[in-house]
Amino acid sequence: MPLFTLSLLRIDRNASPTVMEALFLTVDWPFLPREGEGVEILEDYEAQTVDSVGYGADGSPLVHLGRVVLDDLQVKQLRKAGWRAEAFPGGPTR
Repeated sequence: MPLFTLSLLRIDRNASPTVMEALFLTVDWPFLPREGEGVEILEDYEAQTVDSVGYGADGSPLVHLGRVVLDDLQVKQLRKAGWRAEAFPGGPTR
């Protein structure tokens, strides 16, 4: 199985300005998760259910885990684990 990317969309309407970030992690797992399966992304954080499986702009597999509300500490932990954050083109980020 080639490398594939996990993605999350972080939305926090309680922040000012509203936080909208896309979070990505490229992984090398022996299998590609299927829609509806659970994926553990962070210790002490509930497993995320795979929302959809498709392909990124470069043709590589992309596993989207849906929209989540993460506080800044959880995002910091994800970044320590190798996740990268990008501004989501649909709105502001801080």
